[in-house]
Amino acid sequence: MLNLEQLNAFIAAVEKGSFSAAARHIGKSQSSVSIGVNNLELDLGVELFDRSTKYPQLTEQGERLYHQAKALMRQATRMESYAKGVIEAVEDQLVIGADPLVPMSVFDSALEKMAEKFPFTRVKLVKLTGNHLNRAIEADEVDVGFNIMSEAVPENLDFIGIARIEWVCICSPDYKFADLEAVDSEMLINERQIVCSSMLQNEFLAKLGRVSQETWEASDLDDMIRLVEQGIGWGIIPLSMYEEKAAIGTLSTFKPVIEKETGLITVDLLWKSTAQQGPAKSFFIDLLKR
Repeated sequence: MLNLEQLNAFIAAVEKGSFSAAARHIGKSQSSVSIGVNNLELDLGVELFDRSTKYPQLTEQGERLYHQAKALMRQATRMESYAKGVIEAVEDQLVIGADPLVPMSVFDSALEKMAEKFPFTRVKLVKLTGNHLNRAIEADEVDVGFNIMSEAVPENLDFIGIARIEWVCICSPDYKFADLEAVDSEMLINERQIVCSSMLQNEFLAKLGRVSQETWEASDLDDMIRLVEQGIGWGIIPLSMYEEKAAIGTLSTFKPVIEKETGLITVDLLWKSTAQQGPAKSFFIDLLKR
């Protein structure tokens, strides 16, 4: 029967280069490390180290078993973490909803931190627009949501503003607007605009969403941006999404002569006030509140 302490001593001896260094690393005596490795060799019936030199050298069999031992220790650590999570009632899954107008940059850092702290909690990301997202949270189909500010948040939902989105006009670097100091209203109205369905459905952004007389409509911002990158028309997107594309040279921004009054649109974090909050959900919400 394999012993995890023996495996740990073996791995430490390989990685630290000697039994004495391994002992210091794992906080054991040198003799206990040496005995642990010897017993492992006896249990396996394989010589792991060549001890004919000053420092023990891995044998060919020892090299192969070292990698297997590392895999076994990782699996053991995962089992311990999972068992701890079960005891602490950590959620198996967290469903996170976002309006298509909310850039993922608003919450991707919090997702990364949650993944590190709760590695066994699966995350499902869904895109739902406005009131559809609110209803999904009310129905316990979504645990946490990111929505564009609304005048009427349902009474049984808690919410807090966590970010503000600034909007910019964009076009392809080869598009006729790219080199102009300013674009007048007549040009905006006459040139094809790529619009986002979610924008048209939002009470705060509907007027901004459609300016031109000729429009193509995309279901989300990513599809809209792709069409603009191809030079098919111009569009309006969050500044953070423009900056990502500008960094690789696929989008330019331009300034309209008369800018639409949009201000900074607030992103709300929402969750159901009466729903149970497990450790992962609470951690995620607290991160975003800060």
